[in-house]
Amino acid sequence: MRNLLGIFTVVLASCALSPQERAKRIIDEGLRDEVKAVRIEAARGLRFLDPERSAEVLLATVEDAEPDVKAAALIALIPYTRTAPRLQPVIVRMCKSESPSVRVAAYRNVAAGIDTVREDLLKGGVSDESPRVRQIAYAGLAEYGDDNVLQAGFQDVDPLVRITVAKALSETGRAGMYEYIRAELKRLTPESLGPGVIMLAQAGDTSARSLMRALVRESTGELRVDVAEALLILDDEAGVSALEKAVQSRDPFVRIRAVDVLIRYDIPELHDYLIVAARDEYVNVAIKAIEALSEHHAENYRELFIEIMGAQNSLLRVAAAAAYLRS
Repeated sequence: MRNLLGIFTVVLASCALSPQERAKRIIDEGLRDEVKAVRIEAARGLRFLDPERSAEVLLATVEDAEPDVKAAALIALIPYTRTAPRLQPVIVRMCKSESPSVRVAAYRNVAAGIDTVREDLLKGGVSDESPRVRQIAYAGLAEYGDDNVLQAGFQDVDPLVRITVAKALSETGRAGMYEYIRAELKRLTPESLGPGVIMLAQAGDTSARSLMRALVRESTGELRVDVAEALLILDDEAGVSALEKAVQSRDPFVRIRAVDVLIRYDIPELHDYLIVAARDEYVNVAIKAIEALSEHHAENYRELFIEIMGAQNSLLRVAAAAAYLRS
């Protein structure tokens, strides 16, 4: 009986809290959660309350023994990279990690904001064994306008790295790069074709619209989502209809990929689908949808965030609390 009374008292106290206070409490509880993914999500949400403490928690988490945890914490630190010089020694050290996923995350930080040793780190990255690190490095080096450094990337064994170099050179005005990228796309496997198509769009090849429209009709799954994003980059409405289908896919991995695109692009006519996705049975889909809604016009979805703050899943509660605090 006493246990029941204790639980009832806690519930009543929780109900008496304002949504703002509830959100703060959920974030605070998340920082102490035994699940590392919950703690990282809570630390990300903490930036809307206390950016300094958020960065400190994430910085400590980077020292975790598990590479996936290190990488997730490094990705979460990206918003702080430019404004927190104390992060630089840690990021530089993580660029030398034995784990490819950690090095990729570290180099993403380098590309996002490190200033004093940025160019040297990126030049080192073009020799990394991870193709993804080499892509990040060459893309970052484009800002320095050294064609000789970029030119060496055309000898890379990975076609996506070569496409990255061509995209970078196209942005400096080098002629013939659209044609080069199109030729390289023919060498790609279906698994890597999507990122290549996105880079062609980012390079600004508007003449590729008809090709991409045909590809988005013929492709399925995650490739269709990538082509849809490429069409969005080119301001083509065909991308919106393809994403609408993808966000309703029976495949949760396709839904995750589609909702992830909607974090980066505000498409008001798809907001209702995001509301549905925020209640998806797959937690990762729901979390991405909550982030997408909070990224664009968060103040319109406060009631939804309040509702999800009552979810049983800790990760969902924390994501909703962070979204509410952002609103």
